[in-house]
Amino acid sequence: MGGCFLIAIDFGTAYSGYAFCVSSENSDPKPRVPKWGQEHGFNSPKTPTCILFDEHEEFKKFGYDAKMAYTKMHGADAQEHFLFENFKMELYGKTINKNLMIKAHNGKSMSALKITAETLRYLKDHALKTIGDHTSGRQFIASDMTWILTVPAIWDASAKQFMREAATEAGLVTDLNSDSLILALEPEAASVWCKKLPSDGFISEEINNGTLEQTPGTKYMVVDCGGGTIDITVHEVLQGGTLKELHKASGNDMGGGTVDKKFKMFLREIFSDELWDDYAKDYAPELQKVMYEFSLLKGRDEDIEIACPYNLGELAKQYRSEMSDFFNEIHGASWEEGSIKITKERMRSFFDDSFKGITNSIRQILKSKDNPEGLSIDFILIVGGYASCHILRSHIQRQFSGQCKVVSYPQESTHCNVSYKFSIDKKTSSLCHYYENTIYIYMYVLTMHKICYRSNLYIETL
Repeated sequence: MGGCFLIAIDFGTAYSGYAFCVSSENSDPKPRVPKWGQEHGFNSPKTPTCILFDEHEEFKKFGYDAKMAYTKMHGADAQEHFLFENFKMELYGKTINKNLMIKAHNGKSMSALKITAETLRYLKDHALKTIGDHTSGRQFIASDMTWILTVPAIWDASAKQFMREAATEAGLVTDLNSDSLILALEPEAASVWCKKLPSDGFISEEINNGTLEQTPGTKYMVVDCGGGTIDITVHEVLQGGTLKELHKASGNDMGGGTVDKKFKMFLREIFSDELWDDYAKDYAPELQKVMYEFSLLKGRDEDIEIACPYNLGELAKQYRSEMSDFFNEIHGASWEEGSIKITKERMRSFFDDSFKGITNSIRQILKSKDNPEGLSIDFILIVGGYASCHILRSHIQRQFSGQCKVVSYPQESTHCNVSYKFSIDKKTSSLCHYYENTIYIYMYVLTMHKICYRSNLYIETL
């Protein structure tokens, strides 16, 4: 294994980030999460999983920097560049190999392995630089670290092996120190992390302040709601605080990105496939702005307005004389002085497929064939970036409050995604299972005092 530093990379469909910690022999390691996007007016614990390559397929920018650079491009310049986002979902439901190609916004394709490896390389380099900047003059290399990389529970073995290959390509590990890379199933890691949080910080939609019961015998389900996948696991708290798996981690691909797809279909319904294909091809950066604005508004349970880009209005005039004509037969939407107004009811309809998928997956687990009488649990815990959406939490509350308590930790919903990998038990593991014929130990049984550097390191607060 690596040295006393751990770096956990949360490679998400919509957003990615990392946390790092330094182990202390006398205390639990405390994860540190850097902030992203300050130069663009943001201050978030994760950055968009968006990567930009130039016309020669050479890496150019990642995250907020990639999005902002692309939205400033025009015409031929944008067409020459390769922009990829939400590409993690290309690894779901397919037999993955090194020849897999992913299509960029310009319609051209690149190697999925290269795209993923360059994403991990950027996060690796950023993490090493951040740690170096906040230690007492010490510089680190990848082999000094133990790397933890999250993967969805629903991914098959080929997708997980692909991530190992991408991590090796990115320089996180080599074939000689491959044991310094740990793959962590997202819902199981989230479960253990949330168990460490103060019990009075959780909320329920029906009360102001929920509690997370953690006494032995407590059974609970974690629903990890991400941009691409919904990952679910069920645990029971045992004596001593360890966890027993009651149902194998499972889930579906009905995450928050499903809502974005519904919105894009809605725009096609308004403007027609022909017009929208022309707009998406010729004005991809402007479409990025529209989708970003939607992402900020979609969690609101109210009518919303999205500003219409000028060039969309100009293109629309080639098809109809008045912009308002496009909305004559559209239910739940109207043209309001340069903006597209969408009713609360129509907005909710964008969530229907996602909500149905989540509800069905939870019910299937609660009524599993392995539990003919039904699986009885004390509460459902909702985590993940998508969990910050009030509409989602309310839906799960309505569906399952009669069976158990539904709680969330919204102030931690994003932060825990990059922090929950560090719930380290120095003596015993919380979860163990076999994976690809090797013992895969959950929550990382590390006898940290044996592998830590003996030098004193001063870590500044980020």
